[in-house]
Amino acid sequence: MLRRNIKFDRKAMELISLFNNLSGAIIKDCLTFESPENYSEIIIFLVKKEDVGKAIGKAGEHVKDLMSKLQKKIDVIPYSDNIEQFIQFILNTSKNSITVQQIEIKVNKNEKKTVIISVNPQDRGKAIGKEGSMIRKIKLLVTRHFKVDNVIINTKN
Repeated sequence: MLRRNIKFDRKAMELISLFNNLSGAIIKDCLTFESPENYSEIIIFLVKKEDVGKAIGKAGEHVKDLMSKLQKKIDVIPYSDNIEQFIQFILNTSKNSITVQQIEIKVNKNEKKTVIISVNPQDRGKAIGKEGSMIRKIKLLVTRHFKVDNVIINTKN
């Protein structure tokens, strides 16, 4: 179910190199995401799970350094080949961590795969995000790394 052929543009390669040289962490992916709050760019780094601490640095020094150099917000997310764990990592990087109740993968008759993420009703707003920003971020990352066509947030009672 993993999608293997991810292509990096020049900007992503430069950002990966910069962050790798700064932190020594193994960077799996880098993409830019537009924040709906002030329409500024957020740079998302997917980092080898074991290297997250190294990537962030003591007291967040590597992230703070990169933020001041680039004048952009930085998100560091652990990467996992396991889709359920990967989604949980994405949701736990938000300001308030969101517990995933269940993840289902449905395949329709056209072979399109949809991931349905069930969360508690009180976490629904956080899981969707302001103007749908969190669900767009999840969808962007999951469809980029897994053979999935859509991602939906569902509230489980």
